[in-house]
Amino acid sequence: MSKEANPDGYIHARDAGEYQRLRDQALMWQAATEAVFDRIGLGPGMSCLDVGSGPGAVMRLMADRVGPQGRVTGIEIDGTLGAQALADLRAQGGAEFTLIDANLLDLDTVPGAPFDLTFCRLFLMHMQDPVAAIEKMSLWTKPGGTLVAQEFDFGSIAVEPPCPAMAEFNRLFEGVFLGHGRNLRAGRQLPLQFEAAGLGLPDDTLAEAKFFPLSEMASMLIGVYQGLFTAGIALGISDPARAEAFKADMTEAGADGRYYCLTPILIAAWKRVA
Repeated sequence: MSKEANPDGYIHARDAGEYQRLRDQALMWQAATEAVFDRIGLGPGMSCLDVGSGPGAVMRLMADRVGPQGRVTGIEIDGTLGAQALADLRAQGGAEFTLIDANLLDLDTVPGAPFDLTFCRLFLMHMQDPVAAIEKMSLWTKPGGTLVAQEFDFGSIAVEPPCPAMAEFNRLFEGVFLGHGRNLRAGRQLPLQFEAAGLGLPDDTLAEAKFFPLSEMASMLIGVYQGLFTAGIALGISDPARAEAFKADMTEAGADGRYYCLTPILIAAWKRVA
């Protein structure tokens, strides 16, 4: 079960299971991102940059709004995932697509910049210096364009009634995130980060959480736990026996019917760039 850690610092696995989890997660939060695009007025002919574009789900939503005359560019550090996303997007069509295989912080400029919209979702929470990322996004946004960040705040995540399997999930999840310097409160810190990047306070925000039967969330929670297993090994807080016990316990709890899961809060903040 153990593998080498990712050289780019990503704390989740980089494998088929993780890629599918990212696609499932994107579908879960699609409407929340669409609501933000509607609020900022993303429309035909505009140009967009998606930072940390992953499997391309947000790029697809951008293309659906900007249309054939619009341009959608992604930046993704995982070349395998990015190449598949670009192939899928171009096969579906609908806009001009470009994918840049790079670490955002290594880039001084991006082909096609400046953009009408620069965007990231669930990206800053993985960054050691999120303000530096926002500063770069701001530089690549047209005057009058909009910078948007959409990040989780994990303070709300819970299962009711209390569930032993969820306690184990939280132990590993929080241990890995904190142990590897990741941010469990990225969403609520967006206004502070916007100010630190010189943007001033956000023009507006939008927050959403979901409350599902655990039966609808158990497989995703198992996927997150498995994806963090290797990072937990590096910290000495994972072991195969405990991981197998968690999977069995969470599967059983999901089938029980009594439990409900409150998700993290997904918080968006945006600013029109002067």
